[in-house]
Formats: sequence, structure tokens, C-alpha cells
Amino acid sequence: MTNLKNFITNKHSKDVFASSFEDKYIIMDNLEEKAEPIIQSHESLYNYDYFIFIVALRGTLRLVIGGTPIDMRANDVIAIKPCMSVEVKESRCIYFSYMVSGYIMNDIYEHTALGKEVSIRALSYTHLHFTPESIYTLLSCYKRIKHEHQRKPYPMQEMALRAYQTATLAKLVASSKSAEVIEHVSNSRQHAFFKRFIEILSRDHKKERSVQYYAGQLNISPKYLSAISQTHTGLSASQVIDQYVTHAIKQTLYAHEDNIKTLSKEFNFPSQSFFGRFFKRVTGMSPNEYIKKNNRKSLNFVKEI
Repeated sequence: MTNLKNFITNKHSKDVFASSFEDKYIIMDNLEEKAEPIIQSHESLYNYDYFIFIVALRGTLRLVIGGTPIDMRANDVIAIKPCMSVEVKESRCIYFSYMVSGYIMNDIYEHTALGKEVSIRALSYTHLHFTPESIYTLLSCYKRIKHEHQRKPYPMQEMALRAYQTATLAKLVASSKSAEVIEHVSNSRQHAFFKRFIEILSRDHKKERSVQYYAGQLNISPKYLSAISQTHTGLSASQVIDQYVTHAIKQTLYAHEDNIKTLSKEFNFPSQSFFGRFFKRVTGMSPNEYIKKNNRKSLNFVKEI
């Protein structure tokens, strides 16, 4: 978690604010800086679970997302989906950022009209340029969330944070209709293969988990596919597949009450025990342990007084 909090912050600056609520909702900013402070470079981080939203107010924030160099400038917003690598190059920028656990974000989308407006597929990002008025609205929403983080813990605090987060997303989606979409087109043959790999993975992840299958779909060797994955994510193709499948399983475990046997069949595992071993190898906990901690009905929205 320390790496995640520091991935765009200058950890030596006393003016950087970072706060986490039970590792589910994380916010960061350097709004108190008077000029455009230097943000130190950070090594590439693989974002396993979070939806990350970064808003640049002044200066330039230089990122590498999934192997693609990106410069964020004033009034830009980047939305980074789970299962993406993120690297920060030395920058000068005033920004604010918030992150939400993937299973919570998907649940927000599922229970609002936002799901019809936004693609929530993992392993992707969106870069938008907003009007100053829209950025001011998003900043106001962020300050409301920040105020909630700074309050002394109280019953139903998570419910309040979730409500503020939902309202902020609604403003973001509404404002994006008039925002400029900034495309990052690469002529790299490897990038084209990686993009196609992710498209096929998003379609077939419930039935296929082998590198050989996806390499065959692309008409390239498994070794070459792993080299491409390493370049774009820092992980092998096998690890990318495992992380994507696990991300999809987590959404199901959080939102539904399907038993493990049914879920193992849905994701084409040979047995329930094999499914359990796979999930524990990737996440460090069994499916049942994950459900107890993260299922929608198990979340502790209302704390004991």
C-alpha cells in the first residue's frame, strides 16, 4: 500500500496529503504547494485492483501507462482501470487524485446509470481534457471527499464516502460529454499486438487461461506474447491473464451470492478445489475468506457505536 500511495507523490514533501479508508478509498493531492513542485520519478507500479483518477490543475505530470508515455497538462483527467502498470517520470505539477477498489467501483457502476455511460473494462485508460469550469466542479467534489477523510471515524462513514464518490463520478461522466478525448496512437507493432491481446482476453477470459491460446489467436509465439506483456505491464503474459481473471472473479464474489462450485464452472475451472487454489495463489486468500471480507453484504457500512 505504501507504493500505491507514493506512486505520484513526492514522498519527501510535507505538503503532500495522502489518506486511506480501510484501503478501499485512497486520496492524494499536493494542493497546498505554492508553485509547481517537482514530483520525483517512481518505478513502474502494477495496479492490481484500483480505479485511479488523476486531475492535473497546473504544470505537467509525465506518466507511462501500460508502456505508453503520456503527458498530463492543466485541466487534464486520466482514468486508469485495474490491471495496468503506471510509472511516473520527473514532473512539475499540481494535482489531486482518488482511487477506489475495483469491486466497489464496479458495484457503483452497476447500481447507477453510470454503467451505461462508461466502459469499465480492466487493462485500459482514458485521457480527457476538460474546461476550467468542469475542473473546478471536480475539485469541489474532491474537497468534499477529502473533508470526509479528515473527520474522526463515525458510524456509517463508509456509506458517506461511497455516496460522495458516486456523486463525483456522476459529475465526471456528465462533464466528459463535452471534454476533448486525447488519443495516444502508437505505430508500434508490439503495442498493436498487446491491444489485441487485451481485447481477446476481455472476451475469452472465462473460458481460456493459457498463454498458448492467446498467442495462437494472435498468430505469434507464447514467448513473444510474454515479451510484449513484460514491456507493457512489467508482468508475463501468464501473470496478466491470471490478474485479469482474478479481477473478474472478485467482481462476482463481491456482487453476487453464487456458490463457489457454480462460480468455478462459470470460469471453466476443472473443479471447485482447483478454483480455490488458483484464487488463493493469486490473492493470498481463499474465495470464502474474500467473501467474508469483501462481499457486498459483508461490508461494514454501519460501524458499531
